Amino acid sequence: MAFEITARTILHLGADLISSDAVALYELIKNAIDAKSATGVEVSLEIAIKASDYAAVVALAQATPVGGVAALREEVHKRMQVDAPEDLKCLLLGGISSANTVSQFLVSFEAAYRFCNRIIVSDTGHGMSADDLRNIFLTIGTTSRTRDVERAVKAGEEASPYLGEKGVGRLSAMRLGKHLRVETAKSDDSHVNVLEIDWTEFEKAFDKPASSVVIRPTIGAKKKVGESFTKITISDLVSSWSFTRLTEIARSQIARMMDPFSWSGRRRFQIRMSYNDIAVEQVRTVAAELLKSAHSVCTGTYKVIEGEPKLHLVLTSDFYDGPRIEHTFDTNDLLGMSGVQSAGFPVSVLRSLGNFSFEFYWFNRQRIKATPGIGDREAVRGLIKAWNGICLFRDGYRVLPYGDEGDDWLGLDREALSAGGYKLNTKQLIGRVAISRTGNSKLLDQTNRQGLKDCPEKDGLIELLNNIVSRWWHDYLNEAGSAQKSIKGLQFDPSKEGAVVGSLEQRIRTSLKVIRKDFKGDAELLEQVKDAFIEIKDAHTRAVARISAMEEEKGRLTQLAGVGLMIEVIAHELTRATELTQMTLKSINKKSVDADTSAAFKVLGEQIKVIQKRLYTLEPLSVSARQKRSKMSLAEIARYVLDAHAAQFDRHQIDAQISAPKSVIGFVVEGNVVQILENLINNSLYWIEVHRCEHPHFAGKINIEVIDSPPRIRFSDNGPGIPVSRVESVFEPFFSTKKTSGNRRQGLGLYIARQNAELLGGGLFLVDEGAIHPYRYNTFELELKESAE
Repeated sequence: MAFEITARTILHLGADLISSDAVALYELIKNAIDAKSATGVEVSLEIAIKASDYAAVVALAQATPVGGVAALREEVHKRMQVDAPEDLKCLLLGGISSANTVSQFLVSFEAAYRFCNRIIVSDTGHGMSADDLRNIFLTIGTTSRTRDVERAVKAGEEASPYLGEKGVGRLSAMRLGKHLRVETAKSDDSHVNVLEIDWTEFEKAFDKPASSVVIRPTIGAKKKVGESFTKITISDLVSSWSFTRLTEIARSQIARMMDPFSWSGRRRFQIRMSYNDIAVEQVRTVAAELLKSAHSVCTGTYKVIEGEPKLHLVLTSDFYDGPRIEHTFDTNDLLGMSGVQSAGFPVSVLRSLGNFSFEFYWFNRQRIKATPGIGDREAVRGLIKAWNGICLFRDGYRVLPYGDEGDDWLGLDREALSAGGYKLNTKQLIGRVAISRTGNSKLLDQTNRQGLKDCPEKDGLIELLNNIVSRWWHDYLNEAGSAQKSIKGLQFDPSKEGAVVGSLEQRIRTSLKVIRKDFKGDAELLEQVKDAFIEIKDAHTRAVARISAMEEEKGRLTQLAGVGLMIEVIAHELTRATELTQMTLKSINKKSVDADTSAAFKVLGEQIKVIQKRLYTLEPLSVSARQKRSKMSLAEIARYVLDAHAAQFDRHQIDAQISAPKSVIGFVVEGNVVQILENLINNSLYWIEVHRCEHPHFAGKINIEVIDSPPRIRFSDNGPGIPVSRVESVFEPFFSTKKTSGNRRQGLGLYIARQNAELLGGGLFLVDEGAIHPYRYNTFELELKESAE
């Protein structure tokens, strides 16, 4: 036994796989491209009478109008399209000329209507032989092209031989009309090969086998020697067509079919469309002048080089006069950015994704102006509107529906709505992502041409691009915008900073609830946490009041504006301290006071002390409180910090070692040293886990070494390390390659750590390049003072 396909299945395939008339035309045009048509493709709609007019005449006939058949003929003549081809007009009028009764008129009018409107798609490609029609065209799902494409993929060829390969494109004709005539010939054929299909025969056969509908190619007229072509005529049209509708499809879909960024030397495939011999104007390609006038640009390439993926990102902004910024992300960065850690798909996805490139252009709608080569402001607006959105192009041709109006495949509109300023939304972006069939073999179209098939590679692509736009580009524009504002006078938004502090307060309250639930120990310490945050909020209130009162004193306002950032920094310190303690307590038996518990609370207590001392620095007009320092054993501090994480190290399978002679003394504030070590440990845990995604059996190690003269603490791990290019940027506020979580801001940890080191009169640096991984740093050195001198 074997599967048998019924006739109605063919009809379902045509109706369901080809989702719209625009997609159907798109598929027929792609066939002309694959046929290597040197003169492009002609798409002609020839309409003798519109569907709406046909329906109106039928309704009039059914009402038996005064005047009978003669009046009906006159009505048809009035409603015919004046500019329709003469042969179609004659066909329509001749079809109804012999009718003597209204019933005869209705029958003949319906028969004539089937063939008086048609869509003709013609090209001068390599054509098809009679055998091709029999064995390939009439085989739905044929593998004739698939084999060639797969060969090109395996051979690593730069370009795919075909755009289409599924063998279902011929169903596009069924979507458009119920009658199909194919006239085609190869260069060495002497006659034209003809194939006619009446899809209504499948409706009549319905539950019978599809093979019961017999379709055979025939031999047509002679043709010129060496000539090759294909002409597809579709009649008995399913949809109603008008000049306006065809123009809309031409401008919104067909014009965007080819990569609009291809004005650099490559000749565009010519697509000519007409309605009753009236040319339909398509939107021209995106002009280079328009893209040059973009207010900000984000470009990049993703390449897999010798098995290792690399992402190079370039950001520029003329609008904000921002600096050109370049980022290079390696495998470990991409593991974090793509969400591989939490998505559950294999790390190999970053390699199997394949090479791609992208170009995104941002236009501030309020600052659009006339552009030479395009026109006035309204002309520029119109061109931006015609091309806005992020399109996906494979081998220079668009993958539908990405980039259509309302399509948000990268989730940018959702991100923009939740972020301040609503900058990077699809209405203000023109962009493309360029992939190839051979280079991105896992990114395949769905059979119905409605996007890519779901697969890990697709998820990884979307996650990476979303991260690039909504995080790196978004932050770049915000920073550039803030820098521009600072030139005019530093701005401080108290409501925004208040919201940040309020959010952090809620996180602390949640953590404290969990801590109270899991541990019934020293309640006084928890009260210290609450009191510390109350002091932070009071300091914020005083700072805002002071700023408001001194708005006109620009010099002092500049000094005060930094208070907002300092409040957030300190709030982050306290939040991190409580959350880390909460994590530690979860791994400890409830209501038990052992060494681990004591160590965890000692770490929390020390951090709270230093945070409370730092609150005094928030008083804008007071002298900063002198933090009390004393001589302490650096070994003891390092040991109890490490002990506080013992359960966590065990859980993450990390071997943590310390080499610390007690004789090494530092003149320090204990809490500052604790905070620095806490941050370094937290970062190591994260990146060791990232590294383990790619190397499942990787044995994580952390080593702390205390050294004398001058007193130093060297902290190292064997994780992926930090690239040489980021030796300073990792210490900048809000710089982080970690995947963001919700609305939490990241990138303050090392900034705070270095600031703490400098408060102690020392410094925090990266040292020993290449000791573990070439061109990378894995060791931090915290240098401290030995005495008050």
